[in-house]
Amino acid sequence: MSANELPKRLDSVERRRLAEQILSDVFAKAGWQVRREPKGRAGSSIPDMIVRRGGVLYVVEVKAAAEGRSDRLVPLWSLAYLQALRAAGDKNPPLAVVAAPRIARRVAEQVLRFAGEYAPDAAAGVIDFEGLRLFRGPQLDDLNFADVQVSPQFQSVPGASSNLFSDLNQWMLKVLVAPELPERLLSAPRGRYRNASQLARAAGVSVMSAFRLVQLLQQERYLAESEPYLRLVRREELFQRWLSSVSQRMREVPMRFLLRASPSGELQRMLDSGRACLALFAAADALGLGFVHGVRPHVYVRSLHRASLEAWKSIVPAANGERPDLILRQAPALQSVFRGLVRVDGKPVCDILQVWLDVSASPSRGREQADLIRRRVLNRVLLGEQAGG
Repeated sequence: MSANELPKRLDSVERRRLAEQILSDVFAKAGWQVRREPKGRAGSSIPDMIVRRGGVLYVVEVKAAAEGRSDRLVPLWSLAYLQALRAAGDKNPPLAVVAAPRIARRVAEQVLRFAGEYAPDAAAGVIDFEGLRLFRGPQLDDLNFADVQVSPQFQSVPGASSNLFSDLNQWMLKVLVAPELPERLLSAPRGRYRNASQLARAAGVSVMSAFRLVQLLQQERYLAESEPYLRLVRREELFQRWLSSVSQRMREVPMRFLLRASPSGELQRMLDSGRACLALFAAADALGLGFVHGVRPHVYVRSLHRASLEAWKSIVPAANGERPDLILRQAPALQSVFRGLVRVDGKPVCDILQVWLDVSASPSRGREQADLIRRRVLNRVLLGEQAGG
């Protein structure tokens, strides 16, 4: 699958929004002031953005094509130029920019040559979603970057992480499988999403973040092809890789309660803070899927810094050789853990996918607990391709 085929998940409006965001980021990182302009009715003279640095100001219009071909980009640049010229009036110079998922440098240079020949007084730019940036105009040279050589197997949008299991990616994977799990086991929106933009809105992330995940999943063939909705396939392999990405070395601190007369009450007050949730075997017990008993409860917290620990007045670190009342552990993926948690009898509890991932990496009977969760809950999810997803 080529890079030009990947963004078919984005419609024309989404491609344009992504192009505008990329262009805005390019200028902002180079020290330009960027003012995004809200679009009015179709055909209005409002530009996409106005950028300023020092005494230079540009009125910018951006157009995005589905393919990076010169016969698509040249006419599109011409339209962007005419609209930018109209919005700029007589006082400010226009900057017309075209974008596409992937544009060869020679094609970008063809567009700039066309612009220089037919609109020599206008500034011009060509960008793509892989990192190419070519501009012509006063103070625009420092934006140029065209030495992009990416293997077709690993093409990605600018700044995209190759980590399929980053924090936000884990959360979005949970969103994609949420319809297949009971709400009491995973707190996430439940819907079907045609593209990255719809996934972004449902998951509460940026379109860029969702686009990156969708692109990675497509590149590695974890999304069903020729289907109207995003659906994960080859799940056994995908989830096994997810498991392998979970670190077995977690930051954790054994703690004890100062007032031991009511440990359950002290634990509840801690969980009520909004900065902690039950994890691992304690979470499995709370979800009605416990298998390992007699283990001190693990509690995920947002931060294990000293200031964070001192905020809880009722607990202190356990001394060497002292039996702890609970184990505080730094949450491995803050967004994924705390967005997906559920409430059981008023207690915040890790979702079932998080519990399965975490206990699988535990050396203390974790495999038996993980196998139980798989048999009773996750088998259909993990076999989604065969089970109809």
